[in-house]
Amino acid sequence: MNGRALASLSICLLLAGCSGSGMGHLHQFVETADANVRPVIKPVPAVTTPKPVAFAMHNLPDPFEPFSMRNPGPGPNPDHNLPKGPLQRYPLGDLTMVGTLRAGNVLWAVVTTPDGATHRVTVGTYMGEHYGHVVRITPNSIHLVETVAGPTGWVEQPVKLEIK
Repeated sequence: MNGRALASLSICLLLAGCSGSGMGHLHQFVETADANVRPVIKPVPAVTTPKPVAFAMHNLPDPFEPFSMRNPGPGPNPDHNLPKGPLQRYPLGDLTMVGTLRAGNVLWAVVTTPDGATHRVTVGTYMGEHYGHVVRITPNSIHLVETVAGPTGWVEQPVKLEIK
């Protein structure tokens, strides 16, 4: 007999010895332990339908408008009815000055948007999301004044966009 067959025979004999009658009490306990136990199941609660309530927003502030814009207070209040130009759809940080053009005495700045569109900018053009208007153009930069809502009212702040 080779070694493999002998090892297999030994394992079978050992396992046969483990299946003795000492397990009968354990089998009986497992079968009868939970015979009289029933789980407690609570009934499903009834679903109540909420009653609709009409919301009338007469003379109330818009809850989605930033608080600082509800009551802007003193300061340079921007013209909210001004039609938005194509450069006012982007934050000022997303606009890139790429060059300048001169036509006579007028200096134009060339600005690109994130979608790759190119625009000519002159003094008075509005740019950015904070009512920024161009006040001066140099060969290397665009100087703007933005009107932003502060904690006590509207505030004008100078901003410079430099050529890249």
